[in-house]
Amino acid sequence: MLWGGGNPRFLFYLCGLMRRFLRNILLCLLPLLLWGCPSERGGVEWGEVCYAPHSARGYEIVATEGSSTVLRILSPWPGADDRVVRELFISREGECPPEGFEGTVVDGIPERVVVMSSSHVAFIDALGLAESIVGVSGGDYITNHLVREGLSAGRVREVGYDANVNYEVLASLRPDLVFIYGTSGENGTMSMKLDELSIPYVYISDHTETSPLGKSEWVVAFGEIFDCRKGAEEYFANVAERYESLRLRALDFEGRPKVMLNSPYKDVWFVPADDSYVVRLIEDAGGEYICKGGGGTRLSRPISGENAYIYLAGADFWLHPNDARTMGELVAANPKFASVEVVRRGGVYNCTAISTPAGGSDFWESGALRADLVLADLVAILHPEEVEEQQLHYYEQLR
Repeated sequence: MLWGGGNPRFLFYLCGLMRRFLRNILLCLLPLLLWGCPSERGGVEWGEVCYAPHSARGYEIVATEGSSTVLRILSPWPGADDRVVRELFISREGECPPEGFEGTVVDGIPERVVVMSSSHVAFIDALGLAESIVGVSGGDYITNHLVREGLSAGRVREVGYDANVNYEVLASLRPDLVFIYGTSGENGTMSMKLDELSIPYVYISDHTETSPLGKSEWVVAFGEIFDCRKGAEEYFANVAERYESLRLRALDFEGRPKVMLNSPYKDVWFVPADDSYVVRLIEDAGGEYICKGGGGTRLSRPISGENAYIYLAGADFWLHPNDARTMGELVAANPKFASVEVVRRGGVYNCTAISTPAGGSDFWESGALRADLVLADLVAILHPEEVEEQQLHYYEQLR
């Protein structure tokens, strides 16, 4: 009687358990036997790159023997060595990673996620999955209305940022996956703590891309994680088509207005590197970056106040003057700006049209995804004669 006394229903149930057990064992053993072996499945070989981005340089998607995939992050943070790679095994149908796999494993489609950058919100929202976000970093700076409503209602929690991340709150959210990033290097403190808590995480490095469309194409990486890559590819294709159409039009525009960027921060004026995606946007919109010539591989570089004013004096337009939204605020920060010609002509624009009370800008959020909308704004600013009364989306003119 201890084992069911020969009850047919019980024996059937026991056999079912054994079959499921053996099936799971087999699923876990197959990757150990076949990883790296050329076993064709659906036209893609095991271990072969099944999605190589068109514009992005920071990731690729690798096939496995089953329906699982590996998201391989090739540049986890700015300046990362070519040998530095981080991998996320996206397990589907119970498939286990191969022996020796040292990356992170996420089991199935993540239903509860924490994001550490506002751009991550935009990518997830584009897939129609913003409700999966249960935790954010810097909620006061996020413009997405679903996330802001969630924060107000308590459905989304603030987890903090940098050295002030509240890991107790983060762990209490029971996330299936945390999206993190590195700035000047590896986010070692956070990755080590998440490892200790056994919370899966993945590096997202859209901020390292030097191409506007390269940033936008990270939506496909998110699509792979959430098992909707086809829709994400279509979304990116539409963005890329509109962007390329505008870029090709701009090649025929007459003249290339000179553009100055940013303004002093704590008495130091930082400008983007020559290969920055912002510089690429200006050039694709038919403009000329006036500070070009710095070289190097850093995302930005400091310039002296003397050189900054020389550049500013020769600029036709001035973009991104920190958080200034009016000429009064700009001049209050530095009275010398009042005498600069580009200020007197009203050629100053900032990406603050959609902002939060704390100063968060949608340009740094959904603008990372919608390169086409950003380019349309810049074309309208730099070449108003070429557009028909187009209303700016991310930018506004300082008055």
